[in-house]
Amino acid sequence: MLELLTTLTGAMLAAIAVLYLRGWLRLRRRGVGFASLARLGVFGFATLTVAGVFLTPMNWLNQDYLFVRVAQYVFFCLLAAPAFFIACTFDVTPWGLPSAARRRFRRWTREPHGMPQLLRRATQPWLTVLFFLSIFVIWNDVRVVDWTLAHPALHMALLLALGAAAMLVWWHIVGTGPRLHTEFSPWLAAVALLLMELTNMVTGVTIAFAQEPIYAHYAAALQESTRWLPLTAADDQALGGGLLWVVGSAVYVSSVVLV
Repeated sequence: MLELLTTLTGAMLAAIAVLYLRGWLRLRRRGVGFASLARLGVFGFATLTVAGVFLTPMNWLNQDYLFVRVAQYVFFCLLAAPAFFIACTFDVTPWGLPSAARRRFRRWTREPHGMPQLLRRATQPWLTVLFFLSIFVIWNDVRVVDWTLAHPALHMALLLALGAAAMLVWWHIVGTGPRLHTEFSPWLAAVALLLMELTNMVTGVTIAFAQEPIYAHYAAALQESTRWLPLTAADDQALGGGLLWVVGSAVYVSSVVLV
């Protein structure tokens, strides 16, 4: 099941990359300003980062090391997710579609009723923030961590759900397409970012300075003779918590300044 999920994720990532590149080239030939080399570079960074999270040994080393699991979250949800919107991914990729399909997609997004209206209502800014924070708390819950790590496909599915929730939040904060809502007020965006930063910091500090192993799964993994790195539970938790705390705070605080 894990192999199937990994293959589907890789195929979806490749399809988005192809559509983005085709769309970027079309817009570039038309002289559209946001089809810049800088945005293409940001998209490449986001794509390679997600590929690194799911298509490299990180996707199985998370079974042995907490800091690898944290790194997956940081790279996917805090670095790649906003980068996709900075790269205007959802403005550019429709231009990679055939002309007829692109026109149908554009008409669909402008419909005042049906699924587009439901999508607008379900993805209001504060709903997405609360949804992301809820999934984040679940992702770090002791029982959930131990349970999902015993089922790797379920663990990957939860990470994908967390990434989807992060994408919804960064969609509103960065403010690029698809444009289905009124623009998120900079003051409200700053409040949302500070709320997420507080939750992130408390979680990171708690993990980093814990004196005893927090997660039973990783405590048991210490006994495995096949571990690549000879880390103690304290070392692993300090690395993981520190990564979450430092990188998360850097992303959220810098975003508050920028909005």
